[in-house]
Amino acid sequence: MKLFMLASLGCGALVSFGSATLAAADPDLQKLQGKWIVESFAYNGNPVELLKDATREFKEEKYTLTPKAGDVINGAVKLLDSTKLPKQVDLEVNGQTLKGIYDIDGEMLKMCYNLNNPERPTEFVSKPDSGIVLVVHKRLK
Repeated sequence: MKLFMLASLGCGALVSFGSATLAAADPDLQKLQGKWIVESFAYNGNPVELLKDATREFKEEKYTLTPKAGDVINGAVKLLDSTKLPKQVDLEVNGQTLKGIYDIDGEMLKMCYNLNNPERPTEFVSKPDSGIVLVVHKRLK
């Protein structure tokens, strides 16, 4: 069960709630669009090899995460706020909202969110027993 939740949350799942609203609200939504490959995925400070090399594709506020083995995970971006430092993102996966932070730097995307707690992370770090997921993506060309 925990592994399924990791997979569904890990690469970032999305849910739709008015594409114009989110797109108009934050220009970073356009920067997310397209396909990304997971270069590293950590939970509680430990690598999750099952999700390495998974592909995440953003289409407007929705996204899919496709691991090399296993089922495709669908999700949605519920909040995107590039005016905050660090930038904030909320992902909705399987009816659960994950509060996180993100950074887009050229062809790299980092996402960090809390799997076990409603608190938003404040840094891009996944420590033992933290419940924090840290995912690093590279844009797929």
